[in-house]
Amino acid sequence: MPLIAPKVQESIKRSADKNFPFTKAANNAQGKFDMCFTNPPFGTKIEVEQSIVDQYELGRMGHKAPEVLFIEACYNFLKPGGKMAIVLPDGILGNPNTEEVRIWILNHFYLLASVDLPVEAFLPQVGVQASLLFLQKKTEAEMLVPIGNEDYEVFMAIVEQVGKDRRGVPVYEKDEDGAELLFPNVKKWISWDERGRQVMRTRKELIKHLADDLPKVSEAYKKFMEGKK
Repeated sequence: MPLIAPKVQESIKRSADKNFPFTKAANNAQGKFDMCFTNPPFGTKIEVEQSIVDQYELGRMGHKAPEVLFIEACYNFLKPGGKMAIVLPDGILGNPNTEEVRIWILNHFYLLASVDLPVEAFLPQVGVQASLLFLQKKTEAEMLVPIGNEDYEVFMAIVEQVGKDRRGVPVYEKDEDGAELLFPNVKKWISWDERGRQVMRTRKELIKHLADDLPKVSEAYKKFMEGKK
């Protein structure tokens, strides 16, 4: 914890916005961030005080779920053009009673990517069907364009494996017969010879790879973005 304050001060010194006052008041930080990453709490058991709900446009529309309010809170923190990555339960993305939330998102953000996660992603702690949304905050001028008139590409992916099963036990890549695959790898480490000099040593070995689609999705997204340039 003692290292946090110096790191924050160091970041402020490098920031182009270093002249604005950073205080504990959240309002002073609104519109100041280039990126926001968040995994908000889910569930109907989490109650948000009405006085807080009333501070949000989505709250005044009748949506009290913390994960919904987090969307607007992050929007407020971002600069125009700022980007956000957020984990959301699939109910927000598909339930009829949250349609106006989806419309609000599309009115205020560009949808960059949507990545559907398997239920194993948060197990064994929590079993929830969720997705990763990557969004970019619109400028005031961009918000004047009706969403029905917008035409842009969105990256979409479905993750089937995250390297573990529902109990949290690691799952490795397998062949068609169900046998775990082994991949060549070169292990490197620093050692000392008989004269006390440092030497680089290597060893060839065979290792297993986790059955995890997320790195593959990341690479696919990079190629998607390169194709748009």
